[in-house]
Amino acid sequence: MFSLNPARKAVREVRELFAAWVIGFLAASLIIQPFSGSLLAVKKASAPLREEAGWSEPLNDDQKALQLLDRITFGARPGDLERLRGMGLAAFLDEQLHPERLDDAAVEAKVAALPTLQMSPEELVENYPPPKQGTQAKREQPSAKGNRATPTMSMQAPKPGAMEVEGPRRVIMELAQEEVLRAVYSRRQLQEIMVQFWMNHFNIFAPKGADAWLTTSFERDTIRPRALGKFEDLLAATAKSPAMLFYLDNWMSASPKDYPQQHPYRNPSAGRRRARRHYYGLFGYPRPRMFAPRTSRPPLSAPRAGHAKKTSRGLNENYARELMELHTLGVEGGYTQKDVIELARCLTGWTIDRPRQGGGYVFRPQMHDFGSKVVLDHKLKSGHGIEDGTKVLHILAHHPATAHFISLKLCRRFVADDPPPELVERASQTFLKSGGDIRAVLKVILTSPEFYSQAAFRSKVKSPLELVASSLRALDGQTDAGVPTLQMIARMGQPMFQFQAPTGFPDRASTWINPGSLLTRINFAAGLAANRIQGTAIDWNRAMGADANAPEESVLDNLARRLVGGELSGPTRKAILAKVGEGSGASSIRHETPREIALMAGMVMASPEFQRR
Repeated sequence: MFSLNPARKAVREVRELFAAWVIGFLAASLIIQPFSGSLLAVKKASAPLREEAGWSEPLNDDQKALQLLDRITFGARPGDLERLRGMGLAAFLDEQLHPERLDDAAVEAKVAALPTLQMSPEELVENYPPPKQGTQAKREQPSAKGNRATPTMSMQAPKPGAMEVEGPRRVIMELAQEEVLRAVYSRRQLQEIMVQFWMNHFNIFAPKGADAWLTTSFERDTIRPRALGKFEDLLAATAKSPAMLFYLDNWMSASPKDYPQQHPYRNPSAGRRRARRHYYGLFGYPRPRMFAPRTSRPPLSAPRAGHAKKTSRGLNENYARELMELHTLGVEGGYTQKDVIELARCLTGWTIDRPRQGGGYVFRPQMHDFGSKVVLDHKLKSGHGIEDGTKVLHILAHHPATAHFISLKLCRRFVADDPPPELVERASQTFLKSGGDIRAVLKVILTSPEFYSQAAFRSKVKSPLELVASSLRALDGQTDAGVPTLQMIARMGQPMFQFQAPTGFPDRASTWINPGSLLTRINFAAGLAANRIQGTAIDWNRAMGADANAPEESVLDNLARRLVGGELSGPTRKAILAKVGEGSGASSIRHETPREIALMAGMVMASPEFQRR
């Protein structure tokens, strides 16, 4: 039996062998060609691919089990597939739809080691002030002029080797650690997927000022308890969340004295939608470099055409617009600019008590517009306060356009980048009939013939978080989800809680797959296989057991069963065996270092079969 703790020389050999394999593998187009053909050119290829495979062509029983595991978990752990087959698809799905029935004490113990996750926003501000303010931030009192927006802090990753993260960066880092730990270790996998889904749907850029201390509560107290409940409850909770009110500036929105003369109504145009697609940033800070255009849009404090000059007190439309466009109706939801302004009037006075000190939601009548309003042809009488916002949220939550928009996003997450319209319509009707019951909509989607069709099977590309979690789960790996792991996820294109636009990450293959990101994914696979990611490791002795001494073909087939749930394609298998043979010069890996096992595992994780779900 060989040693399973490779020396530096062995690690260098793995790296060199892997680099040589990458060149050959890419040259042979075993990764780039499948992705570029069916993923990078998704707009051109998706329609004919669907027609060829057919949404009516069912999966076999083994494929159905893999499909359900791949879509409602972050990847199968050893024994999960056998357990699912023993329970049956319906029982396994029902178990995941009711996470309260599953004991999750193991992951809760890991999460409890992260102190910021149990703190209130006030405690976070007190214990993790901005570095330059020091202890002075703890004693800071509210301004007599009221709260002002806090400037965006820098969230640059620490230099290599600098593992200590302090201040508000520590708060955001531990929140990201929690998401990784729960994805890898939680038994409540569907709940964790839905928490990620809603955190992205109601996206908040955590490094923006006070949101560094408010986002933890947003995830813990607003999103997580309602991830599988009623959509209206979730929408209302986000509308009163200090993190959302601060991020989209509604906490500063107040009724101007001479409304509406300073805010003339105007209709949306195609130019408005183009501007949304080429998002310049809402708050005057730059977008991430990968999304930034050459020129930047002026901050909202600058006057825009058709609008009066900004005053110290006035209506802020930011949240109202995103509430309609991104949270409920969708960009084609049929609302007008007049509806945006009327909705913003309804939400005046929905603000935060001491945002820089971690205060909570409060309604301030002195900021509210008590005039009559008309939103989406619904008339709201004058003289009402907080009821205006509550009524309009109810209208939005039960609107047919909202049902369609939410159902489309759920179908895109669980079925395909371009799901069949018939399935979206059935899910939308269930949404309306059930009053926005998220569990009911998910059950329709996850038991549909389209979900269990050849067109949907492995049609999605794993996000960086999904790639990391599925790799560790399949190989029974261990991780502390520390800075090196979070940096790897960020390098692959998913800096957690740091997507600046309120749109969140688009859930499409083109978001994650391009030549640059593919190489980063390959680097992750190589680093994980060779145990070169600090704080994250694979125990190959436990992962492979007696199979570690088997011939190369058997070891590769075992790795394929663990990682992809079945066999690799012929070209992938042939290329991996050829590269391992070139590196070892032997037909068997007996009495060798584990570098061949690590090499094969890395190549399987970098293969198209594993990159898809």
